Amino acid sequence: MSDNDDSPRFETVDWSRIDRSRRIVTPQRVTLLIGITLVGLLYLYDVMYAHVYTIGEWRAEPVDWVFLLAVATLVAYGIVPAVQHRDTVTRVVEGVGAKLSTKLAGGYLLVLVVIGFFAPILFPNPGLAFQHAFHPPIGFTSEVTGVECLGAVTGEIFEQRCHGTWAYPLGTNERGHPMGFLVASGARVALYVMAITAAFVIPAAAAVGVIAGLRGGAVDSLLMSYVDVQLSIPAIVLYFIGYTYWGPSLLVLLLAFGLLSWGGIARLVRSEVLQRREDGHVLVARSLGASGTYLAKRHILPNVTNTLVPAVFQLLALLVLFEAGVAFLGYHELQTYSWGGIISEGINAEVAAEMQTRAPHPAYKIWWVATLPALALTATILSLKLVGDEFRDAMDPRRGANR
Repeated sequence: MSDNDDSPRFETVDWSRIDRSRRIVTPQRVTLLIGITLVGLLYLYDVMYAHVYTIGEWRAEPVDWVFLLAVATLVAYGIVPAVQHRDTVTRVVEGVGAKLSTKLAGGYLLVLVVIGFFAPILFPNPGLAFQHAFHPPIGFTSEVTGVECLGAVTGEIFEQRCHGTWAYPLGTNERGHPMGFLVASGARVALYVMAITAAFVIPAAAAVGVIAGLRGGAVDSLLMSYVDVQLSIPAIVLYFIGYTYWGPSLLVLLLAFGLLSWGGIARLVRSEVLQRREDGHVLVARSLGASGTYLAKRHILPNVTNTLVPAVFQLLALLVLFEAGVAFLGYHELQTYSWGGIISEGINAEVAAEMQTRAPHPAYKIWWVATLPALALTATILSLKLVGDEFRDAMDPRRGANR
């Protein structure tokens, strides 16, 4: 057989896998049911008996329950299928990890997930400590010493400088909060944004795109008309309306951006489906009586991953950036410690640029407060971009044919 890309190829069919998919009781559904049941029991215990300390000092709020449901969904339809198809996952991971930059990006995202999930244990809230405000990181000094400098103090009496101390290796902010705690709390907010988006928003976008592309006709027109209307409504406006009634809320922000941000992905998927549905193997399966669900699961979705996956990672990065932007503007919950809010605090965003040098604490003198969360935010967005691009190449079903 020649190496021509257009030459016919035959793939091995895993019939046991197809048989398993026809069962009502599947590992995915059982896992999802167990997860929903556990979350439901925790919620009932929280409401009827006592407030739940889910992990460490993490008290469950409405957004936490949505996050836990998202985790249950991702475990059921992410982890379980990955365990079932270890060979495929191994091949994809090997393809993704071919470049050093992607390995570093993937490692960073893994660390972000671990720190974000276990932040209440790894970095518990130390409480307010105004007497320890603006301690510099280890290896640096600061003119802003606060009331009590825990590190070495050098210089003349009116020009004393506070040296960084291992008590606060990354420094502190104006309330004496360690920067490690603040950056980890920001990672948890970013994790919430990514998990809830991946569990609920992405499947909705993919489903709408596949249904519109496969069914066509009036269904396609109706769904795409809705997408057009949805895309014309700025999510930030919807959030501000919610802000007016319910105040700052991460859950309201995720609802606003989640409801109005998936139209682009739905359109991308629909365009890809319109091409794939005319492929020979799809036409043959359709002529043999295959249902729309079967066509979508077996022939359409696996062939649109190279379009869907990078769009998903791009949306995740965009929503993390949007959340940080809203927090930077001050329309967020103070106790969430979003990266955007910390950056705003570090650069005295409420002080005009020309007034910065006369501000009580000019941004350049407390640079670590804004720099560290800015680096974390940048690294997160860059890592999502790098990993998304590599996943696109690794999961492209045509890649094997081109080798």
